[in-house]
Amino acid sequence: MTTEIISKITEFISTSEFNKLPYTEIKIFDSPLIGFSDVNNELFESYKQKIGSFHLTPKEWFNIEFENSFLTNGTVICWILPFTETILKSNYLNKDFPSREWAQGRFYGEQFNDILREFVVNILTKMGNCAIAPSLSSHWKRIYADNIGHASTWSERHAAYAARLGTFSLTDALITEHGMAMRVGSVITDLVLEPSRTPYQGVYDNCLHYNSNSCGACIRRCPAGAISLNGHNKDLCFEYTRKKIMPAINELYGVTTPSCGLCQTRVPCEKSIPRLPKSKS
Repeated sequence: MTTEIISKITEFISTSEFNKLPYTEIKIFDSPLIGFSDVNNELFESYKQKIGSFHLTPKEWFNIEFENSFLTNGTVICWILPFTETILKSNYLNKDFPSREWAQGRFYGEQFNDILREFVVNILTKMGNCAIAPSLSSHWKRIYADNIGHASTWSERHAAYAARLGTFSLTDALITEHGMAMRVGSVITDLVLEPSRTPYQGVYDNCLHYNSNSCGACIRRCPAGAISLNGHNKDLCFEYTRKKIMPAINELYGVTTPSCGLCQTRVPCEKSIPRLPKSKS
């Protein structure tokens, strides 16, 4: 069943006309990575403890969306949508603001991601299962918590980490086999599928800064000074994208959402898990 679902999602992404920048033949996303996590994965409870009580577990999402139904077993299906080479390279020379292609890829790409979420929910429903995409739910909300800053009632990145699709970075982004320049999506279903088993031990395994005390390319790429050796300052990032970038480029590029992506492009983890530097003998 996992093979069938992977095949359907991959085909939809490769053939959909929505996976293009408007009025162009520029494709937004390459082939996806797809992973699966058991709804009983203890990580979901740990997120509630670490992020906040407002962060809902898969079982809580079902309880809210399906009239107090109790989810005993099921699966969180997650996917990584890596940006194409054209989108990535367009951002290489930019230093203060994103390229037109990146900003539009972020804007129209997330619209496509929503269409993909609906597609996955629909195929599961037609199979006789219940399914929900938390990011499309009216119960999905942004939250500001003093201890962690900007957060939400469901994190696509944390769900993808639970599905073994990647580990976190100095920027808080997820570094996957297809890199960190991507978008993430997920659907929760009562269909029981085999969980993914990609091997990694720690939260930051794929980040050169944490696993070899090297790199820091994302620090140099950030125009807001929001990334340092201490990590990612969400407040500085939020302020820069909304008060500097959006007024400067949104009307010009025909988009309405914040974007940047400079720390995700022209860095070693852009398109893959970076190799550890060779030790000096």
